[in-house]
Amino acid sequence: MRNPRSIRLTAQDLRANNLSVDPPPPDSLFMRLWNACYNIAVQTLNTDFIQGIHHNSLDPVKYGGSNVCDAYYCFKGANSYLAAASRADDPVLKAFLLKKYQSYEKYNQVFPTIWHIRDAASVVPMEINIKYAQLEADVASHYDPIMCLVVMLPCEYLWYWLSDRMYPPDPSNLYAPWINDNHYPDGAYAVGNYLETYQQVHGPIDYNSALAIYSAAMNCEKESFAAATKSHTLFNKSRG
Repeated sequence: MRNPRSIRLTAQDLRANNLSVDPPPPDSLFMRLWNACYNIAVQTLNTDFIQGIHHNSLDPVKYGGSNVCDAYYCFKGANSYLAAASRADDPVLKAFLLKKYQSYEKYNQVFPTIWHIRDAASVVPMEINIKYAQLEADVASHYDPIMCLVVMLPCEYLWYWLSDRMYPPDPSNLYAPWINDNHYPDGAYAVGNYLETYQQVHGPIDYNSALAIYSAAMNCEKESFAAATKSHTLFNKSRG
């Protein structure tokens, strides 16, 4: 399954907002933040969850449990981005935030038909899911709306980067669809390039504030994958 939090931009989105999906320049805010947190990306790659996807050894029960827990984040996230969009003045920024909101909403409508979980109240989340959702809500509520693009970038780009380390997958790998579906950098690159355009118009984004938010989100991504394989596995008991 692809990253449910990823923005999938259409050709119309790109034309309407004059967005580029070329890799951002080496000196861009996008690349500076990524390079500063690259060690976290490597640690994420080495989690049992991601290595289990790579080597087709991940317990499907834990894969399913991870998806259900991540749904808590998605159910909570929709309102966060809608609130941030309502505060955004820049039309392209508002369009990005609304696209993110719509992505969550679409996923949240489909999720119950697949996993038979009604909403966030039906999920028993891991502590990291609650922490990550709260980080996103705090940024959406208390920071300049442009920082919502910063907090979303780790999940937008990290999942692509992880899949790229495993691409192309062996077709026999049960998790080949995860690898293939997440091999999509366009949304992340469009955000990264837009951040450069935004700063040309509105002035520089404070790097230290951006790094604090970005690194917190990167760590939440890593901790989410790490925690997913620490949950108990169902097993059969002998019946007498």
